[in-house]
Amino acid sequence: MEYDKKELDSRLQDELHHAGHRWRNRFHLELPFGFTGSVKGLVFFQGEYHLFCQWNPFSTEDKNKGWVEFKTRDFVYWTDPKLVLWPTDDNDKGGCGSGCAFINGGNLRVLYTGRREEEGKRANRQILGTMTKEGVIRKDMVLIKEQPEGYTDLFQGPHFFVRDSHAYALLGAQAAPADDARGCLLLYREEKGLFHFAGELKTQLGFFGKVWECPALLSFGKHDVLFFSPRGLSDREFDWQNLFQSGYIVGHLSLAGREMIHGKFHELDRGFDFFAPHVGVHEGRALLFGWLSMPHKDEDYPTGKHGWMHTLTLPRVLTLKQGKIFSRPAPELKALRVARSARELSGRAVPSLKTELAYCSEILMNIVLGVAQRIKIELRYGREKVKVSYNRETDIVEISREGMKLGGRGVRSFKLYTYHSLAMNIFIDRTAIEIFFQNGEEVASFLVFPEEDVAPVFSVEADAPMEKVMGSIWDLDRLRYGELKPQKRKYVF
Repeated sequence: MEYDKKELDSRLQDELHHAGHRWRNRFHLELPFGFTGSVKGLVFFQGEYHLFCQWNPFSTEDKNKGWVEFKTRDFVYWTDPKLVLWPTDDNDKGGCGSGCAFINGGNLRVLYTGRREEEGKRANRQILGTMTKEGVIRKDMVLIKEQPEGYTDLFQGPHFFVRDSHAYALLGAQAAPADDARGCLLLYREEKGLFHFAGELKTQLGFFGKVWECPALLSFGKHDVLFFSPRGLSDREFDWQNLFQSGYIVGHLSLAGREMIHGKFHELDRGFDFFAPHVGVHEGRALLFGWLSMPHKDEDYPTGKHGWMHTLTLPRVLTLKQGKIFSRPAPELKALRVARSARELSGRAVPSLKTELAYCSEILMNIVLGVAQRIKIELRYGREKVKVSYNRETDIVEISREGMKLGGRGVRSFKLYTYHSLAMNIFIDRTAIEIFFQNGEEVASFLVFPEEDVAPVFSVEADAPMEKVMGSIWDLDRLRYGELKPQKRKYVF
């Protein structure tokens, strides 16, 4: 599909630097028009973070996508996004699919799935590319032409990694036959510049969804963490409540035995809108961006009627504690706080509190529960509301969008053990909301689309006086596009 590069860049720059519709997020990354897909690469190269995600600039449909690149040094100042990879030949004529970015031989490389069809059937290929001096990705070669025997054509999302001086690739896959499909991951090993099939990566999960996507392997000290997104899990009372899931297993990977010895599968996010996250590592710090979306749920996202769809999460720093991933907002985001707007939350033996917020706000709050057993938190948009409740007796958090009129609704529930206090860090953008519970032990991300153009009112109520409420509220500034600013401070991670 051909396009006018100058015309696209001009429109992108013009619309990106204007606030536009009231549902446009201010401090979350999103493209001002078209279909914003999931993150496909995060790598630090030549002093900058390079973030890649899928994009269809010509419609809000999930098809015919290329890759767009954002660059930053501090997650606050960003270059204008640039379309750097586009389906132009027979190997990816159906779109540039999932993949990854990495540094190899002093170059920024990408490995991605070229979507294509042959005789009406999918025939995906895994393609290697290199970022050129002109700032676009050159397609170098097809590394893996087709899926091995015994697996369906849902063969995609390569993840490149190096272990013991050998290069490997993991791919999301589906074991055949399709009518009795099983999700899995396939392992490839590099030999003399080519990748050869080494076998299926064995886990202890058995049947766990019909297809696995977006794999990534990270090491945290002596432990390996395998991230992936399974489709086709049946929901349970406190788990797997979305249409598709994203999570991880922790353990030890044996490449010789092609086997992962591990614990249970944990979800990365408990909200309504989170899928296909991508992780990258720089100087030992693991960073995650997720996709604030749920595939096949277009009716949940009314921005499509206004010309754009979907957004990305805030950058999250991942740590491994006692066999579980903790996610916290990247500390660089503190630079978004408008200092003069800071307000303290404080009180002893209070049954409730209530305060008005700016359209874009951050709340950092710790509730010492005392004798209180039930906590109800509301974000009220005029006559609409989002409710977050916590029941100390049952250790259940419930998030409800039933009080909203537009977009997705429903309820999500999960277990959270709080002991004597409930800690929350809440980020509220125009439509995107992210809540970090108990210093990142759990996270819930979701979107709301208020019918009225009003700033939210925040309230907390309890069934008995809370012993103490402590915290702060800030107005948050918007991201800056068009230039990069050097970091003037160092953050302790």
